[in-house]
Amino acid sequence: MNKTGYIYILKNPSFKEYVKIGYADDVEKRVARLNKTECTPFAFRIYATYKVDSRLSDLPLHQLIDSLNPNLRSKDVIDEKVRVREFFAMSPEQAYDILLAIAKINGLTENLEKYEQTQDAEEDEIIAETISELKWNRHHFKDIEFTSSLTGHKYRGTTADDGTLKIIDLTTNEEVPNNATPSKKAIIGVALEDLGQEVQKNDSLYQRYHRLCKIILG
Repeated sequence: MNKTGYIYILKNPSFKEYVKIGYADDVEKRVARLNKTECTPFAFRIYATYKVDSRLSDLPLHQLIDSLNPNLRSKDVIDEKVRVREFFAMSPEQAYDILLAIAKINGLTENLEKYEQTQDAEEDEIIAETISELKWNRHHFKDIEFTSSLTGHKYRGTTADDGTLKIIDLTTNEEVPNNATPSKKAIIGVALEDLGQEVQKNDSLYQRYHRLCKIILG
């Protein structure tokens, strides 16, 4: 059944490395529902919309992005089930460029709208950036090299530019992505077990890495 709706691009300074790309009959109402939750420190904001004439039009777009780079999609495992989400590791500008290309191909650039950022949104981004800098100073992960029998590879851990933990696979010289299988948490967990340490299932990634640093660096 055809119905006019919108593919949307949402951003949120709570996780500025991701954008949410989805479909809604009414984007304003969709954002209002998302912002009722207390699970994110900051509100979702509309970056752009693209008017379409059928529901679920976002799914082919998701498939296109997945085919270009499957590592961009946010995925996790809960209760042994893989959850695939509508979040993609790209900037709003990059997501907009994809919609713009689609609009140009279809001759429908008039259906594409970029939203002007409000003062509240700008203030939220400033606050989030300040918090991110404080977070970076707090974690400051030490540089170590370690092996994990889970993969048989050697790794180097360090602090990324955004203050998060970066794990580099020295076999491939590539960073282990956040949604990798096995995960960074699992790789480090087995590295600890290789060193005779007991690993708790509920330990966070950062807790495991700090323990590994203490063992390796003494």
